Amino acid sequence: MRVISKWLVWGALSGAALVAGCASQANAEAAEAAQAGLTQDSDAAHLQFIRNALSKVTLRADQQPVVNALTQEAEARHANVNQARLALRGALADQVQAGKIDRAALKPSTDALLSAIDQTRSLDRAALVRLHDTLDKNQRNQFVDALEAEFRGHGGGPGHAGGGPGQRLRQWGTDLNLTKAQREQIGTGLRAKFDQQGGPQGEAKEHWRAAREHGHQVLESFRQDQFAPDPNNSMGNDQIGRGIDRMITLAEVAVPVLTPEQRAIAAQKVRSEPLHH
Repeated sequence: MRVISKWLVWGALSGAALVAGCASQANAEAAEAAQAGLTQDSDAAHLQFIRNALSKVTLRADQQPVVNALTQEAEARHANVNQARLALRGALADQVQAGKIDRAALKPSTDALLSAIDQTRSLDRAALVRLHDTLDKNQRNQFVDALEAEFRGHGGGPGHAGGGPGQRLRQWGTDLNLTKAQREQIGTGLRAKFDQQGGPQGEAKEHWRAAREHGHQVLESFRQDQFAPDPNNSMGNDQIGRGIDRMITLAEVAVPVLTPEQRAIAAQKVRSEPLHH
């Protein structure tokens, strides 16, 4: 869900649309990393997608205050998640610029992000159920259709207009002005690392396939009269942690290959422009 809705909650539906809309990805590991942890869309972006979709739903006068309140409450809930994500990205960016990746030093920031996400889950799930119960069948269909259109219109999700994860990685290579030798060295290093973790045909691909299927199920379930998202059937902290781990792996492989000038550019991009954007 959420895409991998790893934060899976109020953003659960928008995440589901993102995963469902990504269709098949040639590189399951890159796609997974692009949807998770540091690289996943900001909560603000997901909430904006939800607001845009809701604006296309014909609401009655008595429904509008309820929907407005749900949106405002979600924004307040996810402020801590965004702060924790920014803090983790900042910590990683500092290490990138310094030229040394220290996983242990990143753990407190990682734990803080996972904790912040965990604290939103049950409230987000309840808000999603309340939204479902507030809308009638036609409105639910309008909402899901609009949400899917929002993601398709942005190439799969916020910031996706530039293409899939592979294309965004290539754009980073261009922005960093990587030489052919650097690209080959980073690519070889990443393949070796990911092969140790199961490779693109291994466990990561299965997680991605499961996330896509779960996304479709959530969207279709929201259309129905009965909607009760399973709290045990979500892409939770394990999935987010996997995405963060892959992001750190990328940094571990790339940083030793980069020049100080390239590390400075990369650090700034990590702070302000995660790969998913």
